[in-house]
Amino acid sequence: MALSNEVLSKEDERIKQKKLIVALKRILISLGKTVGALIVIVGLTILPLFLYGYFSEISFESLDFSSFWFFASLSIGSIIPFVFKKNKKVENYSEASMLLHKLILNNYNLSKLLFSFDSKFKSGEKMVDKSEFVIVTGLARAGTTSLTDQLFKAGKFSSLDYSNMPFLLAPNLWKKLYNPKKAKLKERKHGDKMMFGLNTIEALEEYFFKAHLNDSFIGESILTKHDIDEEIYNKYIAYQSLIRSENSYTYLSKNNNLILRYPSLRSLNKDFKAIFLFRKPEEHAHSLLNQHLRFSEFQHDDDFIETYMNWLGHHEFGENQKVFSFDNEPKDFSYDKNSLDYWLSVWLNYYDHLLTLDDSEFLLIEYQDYLSNPKEVLLYLENELSADFDLSNVQPFKNNKAIDTTNCDKAVLKSVAVVYEELKKRKVQFK
Repeated sequence: MALSNEVLSKEDERIKQKKLIVALKRILISLGKTVGALIVIVGLTILPLFLYGYFSEISFESLDFSSFWFFASLSIGSIIPFVFKKNKKVENYSEASMLLHKLILNNYNLSKLLFSFDSKFKSGEKMVDKSEFVIVTGLARAGTTSLTDQLFKAGKFSSLDYSNMPFLLAPNLWKKLYNPKKAKLKERKHGDKMMFGLNTIEALEEYFFKAHLNDSFIGESILTKHDIDEEIYNKYIAYQSLIRSENSYTYLSKNNNLILRYPSLRSLNKDFKAIFLFRKPEEHAHSLLNQHLRFSEFQHDDDFIETYMNWLGHHEFGENQKVFSFDNEPKDFSYDKNSLDYWLSVWLNYYDHLLTLDDSEFLLIEYQDYLSNPKEVLLYLENELSADFDLSNVQPFKNNKAIDTTNCDKAVLKSVAVVYEELKKRKVQFK
């Protein structure tokens, strides 16, 4: 599949040739390992027979291969490696499912090929592109998942959900093969009482940008600010039309990486709505720290979790955590990642840059306002989005946890306090 992926590449022929050679080399190495493994297996299987014949002074040809003891010993010997093999638990994913994810999500050119003819599988509907769409964004743990979920349930929106995995760029093709109607809900790994299932919407559109930009904005420790051109933008709009369940519906997404490409996207589209959320810095940093520790442990126990997050461009916390770089330079906060100061610095880095953007072009909402008065926030958004919401099931939340900042760097606390006050001045003011 990797070799096929490189064949589909539209890069310069010299670059393409080098990548094809690398892919071919990997195939040959893999083939060599497989052949070598088979030789070792056959050798280890036959070796005991030769040893038995040697010490018993019986010729190999005269051994009785039809006896019960031969088959019993062969069976026991085959089981032993699996008895001592330590399998790491991979929750919700079988070996076949992980292989399918790897085949599709690891190969961008293949995914883009599927994207190019996916509209053929959206039967009965004429594709209509719309410049109006809604993106909910902010630094992770700012309440973006909750608000996106509430918007989706309240209004007529279309969005990606877990059932679209792993064919994220070909949702209609995949739906022909796999279209679950109901899915059992369970709490997500964040431990925040947010429930999810196969039909739950999630931040999955980032894979579109990863594939079409070939991970050019993803560095070893940073995610860099970048522009998207008109060609990528037009493909993005076409992608949204593939996802919309009805052409009259509005595309909705949660994407916490939006800030990296927001200026160029806004220059190409004045119509879409961007909703940025922010949160009290010490509460926000504490939540990020908790998730970092939590997911680092998960990823240590299960390698697939980190791989999965990398596929989707989720580098907010955990062992694959990366910092936003708005000047495309490495970031060194001089604090341990397991300290509150580090995550306060992450908060400061993000929201200090947000204040440099033209705030007349996006909506800025404080998480606490949404927690305390979700109906009021949604009524405001209903008006802003010219939508019709069902708010019958919306209830306020409570979050009164106090965060101890006694041991934090005073200079960092002072800096985040200044930015936080400025954010509160610019936010949407509710009565």
